[in-house]
Amino acid sequence: CGRRNPQGINGRIKTLPYADGEAEFGEYPWQAAILKKDQYDNVYVCGGALIGPSHILTAAHCIKGNAPGELRVRLGEWDVNRESEFYPHIEKDVISVLIHPEYYPGNLYNDIAIVKFEGSVDFGYNPHIAPACVPPRYQDFTGSRCWVTGWGKDAFGTGGKYQNILKEVDVPVVGNVECENKLRRTRLGFDFKLHSGFLCAGGEEGKDACKGDGGGPLVCESQGSWFLAGLVSWGVGCGQYDTPGVYSKISEYSDWVQKNLIY
Repeated sequence: CGRRNPQGINGRIKTLPYADGEAEFGEYPWQAAILKKDQYDNVYVCGGALIGPSHILTAAHCIKGNAPGELRVRLGEWDVNRESEFYPHIEKDVISVLIHPEYYPGNLYNDIAIVKFEGSVDFGYNPHIAPACVPPRYQDFTGSRCWVTGWGKDAFGTGGKYQNILKEVDVPVVGNVECENKLRRTRLGFDFKLHSGFLCAGGEEGKDACKGDGGGPLVCESQGSWFLAGLVSWGVGCGQYDTPGVYSKISEYSDWVQKNLIY
């Protein structure tokens, strides 16, 4: 797990500096899109992260209320408006969705869900698709520079606003005490308490996940592998100076995840 392809799969060398914010094809092979089967089109529901041959993790808030039978997972996608990519994306029907038993929609505590899809992905046959590593419990990424990815859009196909090509943003992981203090200066107020199941990243102007990125992966590198540190959960606005975005903290849930991958 955790193999990122910084040059992409097709070997297009990135023009430095990495300012364009566009991911390369296959650079984030764990990026998933959860779609709702519609009569005419697939409607984008949320992002997700592949963690094994038949499971992805996503945020509970964006998938709750959808029956598994009306969802499918798209893997290996990059440019949602082009059908002719180097390797085709694959779509799998969702079999089951397991929302964290203590998910609380009021304040998004435990905002995590495991999605199982039909069959399994053959990673050898699909070099542009690969899982991210699930971090061990208590792994702390505070101070690391990490990457969050998403299309930040509300529809797949021609009707979609926002981005066609997968976007990437680098954000610093902020410790929970510091983050709680920063968020208390927002409309959340001085009584705000940051739940231990959250991780904060960002606080640099204009660099953040936003609407439509929900459930998408925040990955951090550790000893050469890329770990799923967080899933996009919520924020106060998008990309405001000194206001980090809030993610579900995967290391806090790794035991729960591993235990439930067998079903």
